[in-house]
Amino acid sequence: MSDNSRERFPESVAIHGRRRETARQEFTARARVLQLLAERGPLTVPETARELGIGEAEANWWLMGYVRYGRVKASEKPDEDGFYRYALAEAR
Repeated sequence: MSDNSRERFPESVAIHGRRRETARQEFTARARVLQLLAERGPLTVPETARELGIGEAEANWWLMGYVRYGRVKASEKPDEDGFYRYALAEAR
C-alpha cells in the first residue's frame, strides 16, 4: 500500500460544523485508527470507539472513510451481535 498519509478525504474540504471539526483531526485520527488495527487486528466500530476513547459515530466516520478509500476492509459477515469487523486492507 502506498503511503498517502498527507491526502485528505475529498469530503473533508466541503463540510461544515461538527463534521468539519472532525475532519480537521483527520491526520491524527488516521494514525491512531490504523495503528490500533495493526496492533489489535480486526475490530468492530464499538470496539474501535472504546479503544480510542471516542464516540461510536466518530469511529464509524473514520472507519467508513478508510473503507471507501481502500485502507481498511470489512469482514464478509457480521459477528453474533450484528457488527462487522474492520481490518487493514492488504497492500496494493
